[in-house]
Amino acid sequence: MKSLLSFPVIMLLVFLGSCSGVSNDLDRHGIKGKVMTTMEFQCNATYENEQWVAGIDCENGYRAVEYDEDGFYRKAYNMADCGDTTSLSLTRRENGELVEETHFTRIQMTPIHSRMVPISRTVMDRVSDEQVNFEVWQDEQLRFEGTTYYDSKGRVDRQVQVVNNREVIVHHVYEKNLLVEIYQEELDGSRSGTQQYEYTEFDDQGNWTLRLIYNGEEKITPELTITRVLEYY
Repeated sequence: MKSLLSFPVIMLLVFLGSCSGVSNDLDRHGIKGKVMTTMEFQCNATYENEQWVAGIDCENGYRAVEYDEDGFYRKAYNMADCGDTTSLSLTRRENGELVEETHFTRIQMTPIHSRMVPISRTVMDRVSDEQVNFEVWQDEQLRFEGTTYYDSKGRVDRQVQVVNNREVIVHHVYEKNLLVEIYQEELDGSRSGTQQYEYTEFDDQGNWTLRLIYNGEEKITPELTITRVLEYY
């Protein structure tokens, strides 16, 4: 099936630094309760009984994010249906501050042997509660850099990305503590890469469990769905 549209950097850097103005990463992402793990399953959207729901055409595996008992992001990974971890992101903190995230992917060496290898690392430098600068390194070469700006609730407001001397700004828009839109702004002010989000199902803690994804600036037919399963401490 068609893969989820994502910006080249924003999905990689979605966990850039917890803002000291909020208590933890769960709060910053609008997640309620003592959540241990979130697992997201991507499927097509189908219309049944006058509403959009997750279809049966789904991506292989799922993406998971783990949090510690204090609500801080520990690691993220993609798991295949066969049980293999296909990619992994690990964090390093100093005095509780997230300063580095290392990203790994699984490579197949033989038909029966594989291993995880590092592909990049993101180094973060907090300037203030509202600003974190970052650099993404690969094989000791600086691949790109930028700055993430946060709002008063510690959420990503916008991210400036500089890749090959080209600068773009990725904006996040929220309504009632839910992310409802991401779009990319070019230097000339033009807008591209818009995704809009709608939430139709929630668990008993008030956390969303079904997200509809619309590509483009009009919400007519959702392109994909994300079903989220939350495990609590």
